[in-house]
Amino acid sequence: MGLSDAEISDFELVRRMADQTRDFASAREAWGYLYIRHHRFLMRLSMANHGYLLGREGVKDLMQEAFMKAFDRAATFNHTEICDGPSQEKKLRAWLLRIVANLVNDRYRGQPEASFTDELDESSLVADPPEPEDAESPDSVRLDLLKSGFRSLSDVEQTILRGTMFWWRADQPHQRMPHAALSQLCEQTGKSAANIRQIRLRAVKKLQEYVNDRLRP
Repeated sequence: MGLSDAEISDFELVRRMADQTRDFASAREAWGYLYIRHHRFLMRLSMANHGYLLGREGVKDLMQEAFMKAFDRAATFNHTEICDGPSQEKKLRAWLLRIVANLVNDRYRGQPEASFTDELDESSLVADPPEPEDAESPDSVRLDLLKSGFRSLSDVEQTILRGTMFWWRADQPHQRMPHAALSQLCEQTGKSAANIRQIRLRAVKKLQEYVNDRLRP
């Protein structure tokens, strides 16, 4: 087929993967290029989000499973949308991350759960009312502030936020995560479940103050 990794687009790779029943050899070759192009990105984010839970070798196994799932489900991805290269990369990587998240969720589905928030304290965590200038602030500015604010947190705070935010459900009044996952987070950080909840709350408050202080005129 003569594929060139530098020339072929992400969406074209997925299109060829989706055509696996007609041309399996080309589909596997396209999958190989997709793997090489995006494996490092997916590994880095998965280690950050799930390393405390699975360990490095477990995350490596998760990557293999995720990319095989991507091959099997290539036909479910909308590769016909017209968009430029960076947009294709963003959409494809978001799809790959959803596959990873679903695989992790499947591993813990139906297992006993534990709360990772203190509902009484969490209810008081409400953002300051935005001033007129805040309402006009581009989302990209707020996102950049969140990223820089996150980097200012301690390693333990970052680990706890990453570990718990994966299980956060905006439509749920009480936030819970698998008990086994919380136990792993406690072991990794050397903190009790009660301490995890308090450290998480303080870290969220720090982020909130960091962003709001820099958005005010």
